[in-house]
Amino acid sequence: MLLLPRLALATVATGPEPSLAGLAWLAGLAERRWRVQHFRSLACPTGTGVVGQVSGLPGRHLDAWLMPEPVLRRLFARGAGQSDLAVVEGSLDETVPPRQPLCQRAGCLRPIITALDLPTVAVIPCPRREAFHLPHIPEGVDAVFLDGLESPEDFGFVRMMVSLTSKKPVLGALEALPETREALQRMPHDWPFPEEHLARLGASFLRFADLGAIRELSWSRPSDWPIPEPARRKAARFRVAYAQDEAFGAYFPDTLEALESLGADLVEFSPLRDERLPEGVDLVMIGCGFADRHAEALAENVSMIAALRCHVCHGQRIYSEGGGTAYLGRSLIIDNRRIPGAGILPFDAELQGNPEPPAPVARVLTRDCWIGPRGTVVRGYRSGRWRLIPGADPLDCPSSFGSLTDEGDVFFHHHAVGGMIHLHLGALVEVSTAFAGPHPASLNRPTARH
Repeated sequence: MLLLPRLALATVATGPEPSLAGLAWLAGLAERRWRVQHFRSLACPTGTGVVGQVSGLPGRHLDAWLMPEPVLRRLFARGAGQSDLAVVEGSLDETVPPRQPLCQRAGCLRPIITALDLPTVAVIPCPRREAFHLPHIPEGVDAVFLDGLESPEDFGFVRMMVSLTSKKPVLGALEALPETREALQRMPHDWPFPEEHLARLGASFLRFADLGAIRELSWSRPSDWPIPEPARRKAARFRVAYAQDEAFGAYFPDTLEALESLGADLVEFSPLRDERLPEGVDLVMIGCGFADRHAEALAENVSMIAALRCHVCHGQRIYSEGGGTAYLGRSLIIDNRRIPGAGILPFDAELQGNPEPPAPVARVLTRDCWIGPRGTVVRGYRSGRWRLIPGADPLDCPSSFGSLTDEGDVFFHHHAVGGMIHLHLGALVEVSTAFAGPHPASLNRPTARH
């Protein structure tokens, strides 16, 4: 039987991710030298850099909409195994937007709580002492954590009243800290969070936290559910080069681990600075990021663009998502300026001024390709930062390029595949196996046009 100390932290459905309370937990427990593995309940690789900054461990993702229970358990056990505490943060709000019927469980914490038997701590607004009114406490939670304590002197009274009225233990509180809250709201997702604010969060958490009660609750349930191992295929090693620099780098940790388990040797490269791809590469991956912030520098690195084109011309594979896909297009359109892209995928990518947040989608492949045969269903989260405007080189054969979905958000050109959908390969066994599958070089050797 595995013993995995774990908790669910149920926070509000709106606001930054992780929440200020979640960051306070991470900062305070790191100060006490707890190794805390943080999981989001939504598998979208944005806004998690601060988790690694605080805890020293990369943020991980669980998602009941993408992952059946066996996959949830396997990914959780693998990620939590080396930690002192695993915290799964998300919302218990299961309200479904009327125009998004597929979203019934996307990002919801409750199915994950059920699958992993998580003791649950509800983060609730701290009542005011002078006008005490207990906020709503969700059903089925095991303890309460108070957020927004106005005065430290009020903690004892508020804790007693909440415990008496809710019949739930109060594990601690976080002070109001208005400057820190404002800083978190204004902070771009990919920027480091100021260390002075992290120190304030950690100090406030430790001032009121009952660490003994937190530890006891996290160890209160055995992990007696089965954890199936994925089927391992016997295959030769293959080499994957993945883009990692200021422009690109948003990958699920489980995606890279899934490729390693299938025999991949992983090596980093930089489309910004490197002049060529690493030697002996079978597959190139360019994940999401902020290609718009580095568009001129990417366009100026013509040596890397030539190397990527040559890779495709020799029948080898490229896979991209989000900002990586925009970079591989014919051009990037940013504030009505057109900046050359890598010219591999058949579209222009236009940056959207006010993009919608990533949305859960299911897509059906409309033709055979190396990531799966026609009819394969893939689920993921669609980025809204870029609009893809189809338009390939008129000299190309029509059979060598086009869209892989009816919705026009995944494209191919020979063996380069890219789209606006973030896939979690740890949850897509068939697709991840295809990434590692045999791939004879294409007989078509198109001419790279510069």
